Amino acid sequence: MRSLTFRSLISIASAVFALSAFAQDQCDYTAQCKAQYGNQATDCANSRSLFSVCMCGSVPCEESEDPEQPDENLMMVPGYIQAEDYHRYWDTTADNLGGAYREDGVDIQNTSDNGGQYNVGWTATNEWLEFDIDVAQAGAYRANLRVASAPGGGQYTVEIDGQTRGTAMPVPATGGWQQWVTQSLDLGQLAQGQHTLRLQIQAGNFNINWLELRLLGDTGNGEMIGRFDTGKDLFLANFDSKPDPDDIHSVAAVATVLKDARFNNVNYFAVAGAYGDQGGDFIEADYLFDLAFGTNGWTNAHVNYNGALNTVFNKVKSALNAGGDIWIAEAGQSDFSADLVRRVKSQLPSVNTNGRIHIIQHSNWNQDHTTPGDLSYVRNNTDYQKISDGNSTGNGTPGFNNKNTSHWNRVLNHNEVGAIWTEAKRVADHSIDNHVGWKNPSIAAGGMDFSDTVETTWIFGFNSVGNIGGFFDEFL
Repeated sequence: MRSLTFRSLISIASAVFALSAFAQDQCDYTAQCKAQYGNQATDCANSRSLFSVCMCGSVPCEESEDPEQPDENLMMVPGYIQAEDYHRYWDTTADNLGGAYREDGVDIQNTSDNGGQYNVGWTATNEWLEFDIDVAQAGAYRANLRVASAPGGGQYTVEIDGQTRGTAMPVPATGGWQQWVTQSLDLGQLAQGQHTLRLQIQAGNFNINWLELRLLGDTGNGEMIGRFDTGKDLFLANFDSKPDPDDIHSVAAVATVLKDARFNNVNYFAVAGAYGDQGGDFIEADYLFDLAFGTNGWTNAHVNYNGALNTVFNKVKSALNAGGDIWIAEAGQSDFSADLVRRVKSQLPSVNTNGRIHIIQHSNWNQDHTTPGDLSYVRNNTDYQKISDGNSTGNGTPGFNNKNTSHWNRVLNHNEVGAIWTEAKRVADHSIDNHVGWKNPSIAAGGMDFSDTVETTWIFGFNSVGNIGGFFDEFL
């Protein structure tokens, strides 16, 4: 009996030691684990000790793959698929002849077309691209493909799960390698769930920018700017404004994009105070938001959270009921977005939020300071996409953070957005000198940091701008 008790104690001690290797005091009760890890969480082990850990069955949740967590690599359908974001391929060349975006055998180059930063080119007979897709709603679908060719003579087919859908589509001469046309091909019925889509090249010599899979009957009625349909979609720009003044520069940068004439038909709204659990001071910037988005074009969740949520929900409801999608540039944390999505799912239960609400986030820090349960919720219930960080170049998104002071004269004296940037500079400089929080090195040195704008350029298909200079070349 004594020996058995000793062994039991050793076993328990070993288990506690093993659990302590994963986390220090993760939880006090199981509900906290479920909030962070979903229903796969079964227990808060050792809840009364300093070594509590969330358990998912017999293993710590940190070791477990969440079966409720959607695969962030899946392409949501209905929706757009950028040709360069393939999951698998076969190519006749070993190297990327275009030298852009990815380092494998597919030939990718920058595109001048609005609907994406890159296109696949140098296509040849028998090459193919495969995409893992997740069909949110069963039905009859049509594929729209964006193609260009100088000589013509190309041809392709579209396969779903190894079966060719529709007929082979010829690609005529379009007037040049960057003169783009949209072709349509009926795919027939697609069942709900995961599938493999293959774009099979039957004859090459054409470029491909993107594919769109759309339910028949959903014709759309607006111009596409990148991934955004100006006829029905809603663009939400969420800013935490706490404590880093990079949000203040980002407000001016997003406004610079929206005031470009090409964006006249974009339906947009902005939110200040969309923050999570971080400390530091909230940066008041009412006049800047008025200049940037108009007095009726934004709301302040810091001052009146429920009022802001009501206002944004009503705009989202109108867009969804009109058949549009919601595109959220998350220049902050996702706590506000999570409450917004909860409201949508409660009051508009027929809306497939995983297919029609798109949250774009570039910052690991923003994710880390989102309430864990809220981050898990938006990942599970929206088309949540984490893109590369906007603080540096060469990673697939532009770098909008630099201590270089040379761009200020250009923007401060601009007749359209000069007043916006003047106010942004004043507010950000004042924050550096007076507020509790992050003393942003680039802004403190007199430079610029609007890194939170890369979500906006990603949504609208302008990531090819590359850096701060390229951004102003494009939009001023």
